[in-house]
Amino acid sequence: MPDPIELSAVRPGDVLLHMGRGEISKLIAWASDSGYSHSALVFDVQTVAEAVSVGVRKTGLADRAVDSTDFSVIDVLRFGGRNANLDPAALSALQAKVDGFIGAPYPLDELFELGVVCALRSKLDWPEPAKWLLRVALDHVIQTDPGRMVCSEFVYRSFAEAATVPAGRLRPQIEVVDQPPVPFPHIDWLALLKEYEEARHHSPNRALPPAPTAGEGRGLQTRTMAPAAGKPDADVAVQAERIRHLRAPSATRALTSRAAIEDPWPNPATVTPGDLANSPSFGCVGRLLQSA
Repeated sequence: MPDPIELSAVRPGDVLLHMGRGEISKLIAWASDSGYSHSALVFDVQTVAEAVSVGVRKTGLADRAVDSTDFSVIDVLRFGGRNANLDPAALSALQAKVDGFIGAPYPLDELFELGVVCALRSKLDWPEPAKWLLRVALDHVIQTDPGRMVCSEFVYRSFAEAATVPAGRLRPQIEVVDQPPVPFPHIDWLALLKEYEEARHHSPNRALPPAPTAGEGRGLQTRTMAPAAGKPDADVAVQAERIRHLRAPSATRALTSRAAIEDPWPNPATVTPGDLANSPSFGCVGRLLQSA
């Protein structure tokens, strides 16, 4: 368990990983094999930015640090490591990107589909090369809508798309790692239904989307990948070669050696709080909130 920290230790640019108390939170944490259900970004010394059912918003940092009603755990991550500092230019670029996202709606209607995809890729008892290939395949069929974001997608895109020099300087590295499976939680299904209906009531997108026209579909569909360094497929090929190298017999390397495998260009829509927690781009600063 991370060491407890005071609010004064939290800096602008830090990421807050939460475990919520609701039934939806239990399912999100289970689907990503992690102890977290929500992520947010510390905007400045007074403010947290996050994507919730009402859309991307800012809220008070001091209130969040003591919100044991809604959250049982809040851990703090820092880009670059526990003792790192974002320089003023990088922080300004990050904040500008966050400001551009304020008000973007939350894709509540697609939350179930995203949950199924994340659970599928994390629950299959496959070695990490196969899990990596599965993740790449699933990421290609989930549509990315830049105008609608879940919580961890918002955090990932705020860093990855910040207008830094050089470009992509803050893009978090997402890896496929073996995690101990989280058992399916006890769910109060009536409470889950009530929680979902309340979230829909407060969502700005309560109306169902229009029916698809001929040739169109909703939810699961092929996405257009934004290029990473121009050639995302080349990145995939490099990673595939790395997998083969890691598994090839070697006189200087034990056959049991293991290494995490990077997802070279993850679909932001399927980045989870667990992905952020496992990312080598972040270091754990400590635990801001621990409540029974």
